[in-house]
Amino acid sequence: MPALAQEAASAPNGAAPELDEVVVTGSRIRRTELTSVQPIQVITNQRIEERGFTNVADALNELPSSGIPVNPIGDQAGFGTGRNFVNIFNLGTNRTLTLVNGRRFVGGNAASIFSGAGAGGQVDLNVIPTGLVDRIETIQAGGSAVYGSDAIAGVINIITKTRYDGVEVDGRFGISDHNDGESYRGRIIAGTSLFDDKLSIAGSYEYNETTGLPFTSRAVTARQIAFAVNPANTSSTDGIPGSILITNRRIPETTLGGLPFRTGGAAVSGLLTIPDPANPAARVAAQFGPGGVLLPYNPGTFFQSSIASGGDGLNLAELASLQSPVKRHVATGFVNYKINDNLRLSSEFFFARFDAFEPFNQPIFNAPLFGGNSASLSMSTANPFLPAATRAAILAQPTLLPADPANAGERLFFLSRSSADIGNNKTRGKGDTKRAVFAVEGDFEVLDRKFDWNVSANFGEAKGDFRSPNIDQSKFLLAIDAVRDPATGAAACRNVTARTQGCVPLNLFGLGGPSKAAIDYVAVQFQSDFKILQTVYNGNLSGSLFTLPAGDVRFNVGYEYRLEKSDFNPNDPQERGVGRSAAISSLAGKYNTNEYYAEGVVPIFGGDFTLPLMHSLELDGQYRHVENSLAGKDEAWTYGFRWKPISDLMIRAQKSQSFRAPAITEVFLPNATSFLTATDPCDARNIASGPNPTARAANCRAAFTALGLPANFSLTSQVQAATVQGATSGNPDLRNEVADQWSAGFVYQPRWLDGLTVSFDWVNIELSKGIFNFGLTSILQVCYDSPTAQDACNRFMRGTSTAARPGQILGFGEAAGNGQTSIGPQTGFINAGYINFEGYTAGVNYRVELDSVFNGAFANWLNGSPGRLDFDFDMYWVDSQETSVTGLGFDVNRDESEIGNATWQWKMETTYKRDDLQLVWTVNYQSEAVFNNDFNLETRFPLRVNDYFIHDAALSYDLSGLGKKTGLGFDKVVARLVVRNLFDKEAPYGTTGLGVYDPIGRYYQVGLTARF
Repeated sequence: MPALAQEAASAPNGAAPELDEVVVTGSRIRRTELTSVQPIQVITNQRIEERGFTNVADALNELPSSGIPVNPIGDQAGFGTGRNFVNIFNLGTNRTLTLVNGRRFVGGNAASIFSGAGAGGQVDLNVIPTGLVDRIETIQAGGSAVYGSDAIAGVINIITKTRYDGVEVDGRFGISDHNDGESYRGRIIAGTSLFDDKLSIAGSYEYNETTGLPFTSRAVTARQIAFAVNPANTSSTDGIPGSILITNRRIPETTLGGLPFRTGGAAVSGLLTIPDPANPAARVAAQFGPGGVLLPYNPGTFFQSSIASGGDGLNLAELASLQSPVKRHVATGFVNYKINDNLRLSSEFFFARFDAFEPFNQPIFNAPLFGGNSASLSMSTANPFLPAATRAAILAQPTLLPADPANAGERLFFLSRSSADIGNNKTRGKGDTKRAVFAVEGDFEVLDRKFDWNVSANFGEAKGDFRSPNIDQSKFLLAIDAVRDPATGAAACRNVTARTQGCVPLNLFGLGGPSKAAIDYVAVQFQSDFKILQTVYNGNLSGSLFTLPAGDVRFNVGYEYRLEKSDFNPNDPQERGVGRSAAISSLAGKYNTNEYYAEGVVPIFGGDFTLPLMHSLELDGQYRHVENSLAGKDEAWTYGFRWKPISDLMIRAQKSQSFRAPAITEVFLPNATSFLTATDPCDARNIASGPNPTARAANCRAAFTALGLPANFSLTSQVQAATVQGATSGNPDLRNEVADQWSAGFVYQPRWLDGLTVSFDWVNIELSKGIFNFGLTSILQVCYDSPTAQDACNRFMRGTSTAARPGQILGFGEAAGNGQTSIGPQTGFINAGYINFEGYTAGVNYRVELDSVFNGAFANWLNGSPGRLDFDFDMYWVDSQETSVTGLGFDVNRDESEIGNATWQWKMETTYKRDDLQLVWTVNYQSEAVFNNDFNLETRFPLRVNDYFIHDAALSYDLSGLGKKTGLGFDKVVARLVVRNLFDKEAPYGTTGLGVYDPIGRYYQVGLTARF
């Protein structure tokens, strides 16, 4: 079946389908009914192939209930390059548990706060093959009682085919309507059975490659939209929005070639000027062009710091990726051996290799927008790289520049430059994932009752590295301090010792100014290696305890031991922080769990034992006790029922408690340097706002008084514009996040309309003790906005009245003015937050044979049946979703109806099949959405984006008859054509579409599958 909100369609004529006993996701008890007390959706291999998905993540991300994923669309800098994590209900990728064949799979998220995703054991779906996937089952709001940690939003269970007979080859090629973004997929599947079917061997190998796209390759992203201060706004009550949407956003304070300023300040008015070539009597702002010449500079239409529309300022679209290129090799193997009718051996093997690259990234900044090593550079007109005309133009400024104390007659100016032509942070990630499972299973009878048992050992390893070029800051400072060698007249490093050690002077005047030798001198290669190890031992016993009038009371009991270990090791330059980014420390940690669980199913009514409105009634209960070596003891449980008042209608409901254990990163992250900005509640612009302005103002005034400042001190907080050096670290005292989950719904399959299934479910999740990384903004909020004194106030220090920066948030090493030295703000992970979610999912599936509709009227004319139609509708409605990082509620963020979490989302697949031809038409819809629920017409315009429809079409034709006629020997040959975003629909105006809408545009894929 395609992606459905129901479990199974009716068999012909309304009869129940004949099914073997299976294990359905969310339970370990075998049963014939494909039902669950939780909402469940199924994506079949058939639909994955028909739609042209070359990655299981693509199929999952199309589910309306899937939130914004982590995937190769958009920038993936840091240690997340090339990753693919799913995000059910937008609760975070680390709160969705991914299984393969009901067992845990080793995670792919490097143990670093710079991974690009929340800390956790997320499974990288790039390492899962598509060829031997049988189906993907997704249950919502539950699963911890059966599978353990992480099943807050739900569970994704990828179920593979473990047996295969024959050989299948498949090839796919895709290209966009813009003649770019090519993708390739080649795959082979093979398998056979030996020794009278006692031994079966199956395996697959596939190679997949997607090419990269720059941000400027699409108009929707190249237009560079941003919100900016509205110059027409006069007050907060004038009916004029404070911010408006602009296009062609540029950063006017910096360029790739460099801007000369009179001071290190950020005001564009501080730019040096030159005579206007069009009107020599006037003067215009100047910029460095190629070769260091001064050219006119157009700052564009200035709106606010770092935001202008148009002009020559830095265009971030030229330094960003729309799609990262990824290469994947994925191989799998399955071996099954039947010793006898009651004993079986099985094994699974997975190997995957990825190679991903972030081809665009932000440069090395030296600009007045930043502080510390990234601030503007003080330069002298004596610099030998300045052309004579440029030097003369700088010395001829109408406003006298500061004198250069080291060179008589020379002047100092400040250079703002975004150096994309030296270290560029472009990240390449490579890695391997290996997994092996060995299992023994069997069955036996005692007192005429059958019992099943299984034991398994699961070993997983993911390892790799991330590499990026950067600069050595100490060498950079030596290289830019250039003088003219008196002996040769050539430019040279001022520091004689550095010269003897290979220092090469660096020319920063104009794009392309740095020589290769100078770049090589300042360059440093960052590399971080990671390794993730997972070991799981599991054993289960299930069967029937006794028989009630409605059927057997079934159970499962089990034990699981799990060991998780992660290592993250940056190389020496990165660990010492020789570049511009913060020093990154090594991280190593591990934990183990002992988990005991039990499950029972009790049939109250059913079979021959019924009553009016009691066609069947079944009770489910699950319990899990967990002993985590770090987080301590905890428990998860579920209880629920499935009730059929009549045979056509099944009503289900469940209540669960689930948990997520602290990730290794969250616990073991060593004290690491961080550079922080924040919204300061005590800033004069913020002190009269917040959840309780009176309490905030009182707390801030008390803090000012304690610093020796006037109670009415007017603070312009510098931490809102520039960074301060602090530290962040893990927390060994973290405990599990806990979620209470409820769901209730129904599945209706009327006998009077064969082929129709309707389902509806309500889902509620309340997560407490949420693990969040308390940033400086959250710390300041808790300190000044909470009703009682908080420990948060001890996590930072302000300057006293005698300090160099009175009232300011102090960074590491700054004197506080009271004899103390600040250690900088201390951020880190805390069990404090909460998430409350409520939503609804619904589905309608209808299959109709057109021959029955037209009573065979067209059979002769069409030389056969007119075919079949399938309608599959899947809907998701977010009623409410709110998150509080502090857990105190005053910082609550309401996410429902915002972009990426639209109130209504649905998907409609219509399939027409006749003989060898099949057409699948898919419509995906998102309702209109707001930018932020906290905005109103006084604060921003526009407030929302329009709703969004996107259409896909997939056409396939079975050429098997042609193959047989030509004697090629193929059992089956299928040709496919897929067109995504058929009408080339752009993201709604005001957005780029990254992660939410389609930024790529119309895309074609052709493929051929042959089996023999």
